[in-house]
Amino acid sequence: MRLVIVTDLDGTLLDAATRALGPAEAVVGRVVRAGVPLVLSSSKTRAEIEALQRQLGLAQPFIAENGGAIVAPPGSFADGRPAPAGADGRFVIELGRPYREVVAIVREAAEAEGVRVVGFSDMTVGDLAADSGLSPLEAQLAKLREYDEPFRLIDADTAARRRFLKALRRRGLQAVAGGRYDHAMGDTDKGRAVEVLRGLYRDRIGPVVLAGLGDAMNDLPMLRAVDHPVIVRGPSDDSTVRLLRQVPDARVTQARGPAGWAEAVTAMLEAWERNAVRVPPRFWPGLA
Repeated sequence: MRLVIVTDLDGTLLDAATRALGPAEAVVGRVVRAGVPLVLSSSKTRAEIEALQRQLGLAQPFIAENGGAIVAPPGSFADGRPAPAGADGRFVIELGRPYREVVAIVREAAEAEGVRVVGFSDMTVGDLAADSGLSPLEAQLAKLREYDEPFRLIDADTAARRRFLKALRRRGLQAVAGGRYDHAMGDTDKGRAVEVLRGLYRDRIGPVVLAGLGDAMNDLPMLRAVDHPVIVRGPSDDSTVRLLRQVPDARVTQARGPAGWAEAVTAMLEAWERNAVRVPPRFWPGLA
């Protein structure tokens, strides 16, 4: 049985404000050397995640746009699966609704409810860079969306927000809170993608033990889907407490952000090396 680590990015592996790896970078190298698959799972686009994988030297499957798609190098999984999508020959399973449909529904719901919404589709690359703090190149990659529309409600009170979210649900979309933006998407999430990925690994290499790390409410389905959930403590304890109420068997890191990620994954690897032939116990540090 093999260990597979599934991790969120912003606020978890990456610093939420600076997007730096910090102390997590050396631990990523240790994961790679140990031969443990490290699956990036994020609201980020395929293009953004591929750029980060190149930086980290990773060649593993990943989950893009809050579960919109699973993307893997050619030959990662068993034959007989859906054909790769795209000219690069990568294995792709699309789980999300097409982006153009999501954007059209967001705009329709906003007009129907009389609220102002600004999404990534409404912004130029320069607008997005200024609004998010991304570099122009990062903003360009962030706009290459295929399934998920990040958005912000403008001057909307609680009642207007509630009406708008209900209008999205009536039209077949859901919205989850991310870091800087809410995200509208079809009937998918990180947890569903993790379950599909578990099946792919099982078909290829046999049963796996999945550990997952996240810090925000859009990570909740993923944390519920893995065998060993870890909540990486955020800048404030509000989101940590909210997540822990929903996943009471999760462990919470002592440190915050990438330092907490490094703390948990280091303990995880050490415990796995000591218990390589069986499911590991609750091994990472922190408070339940």
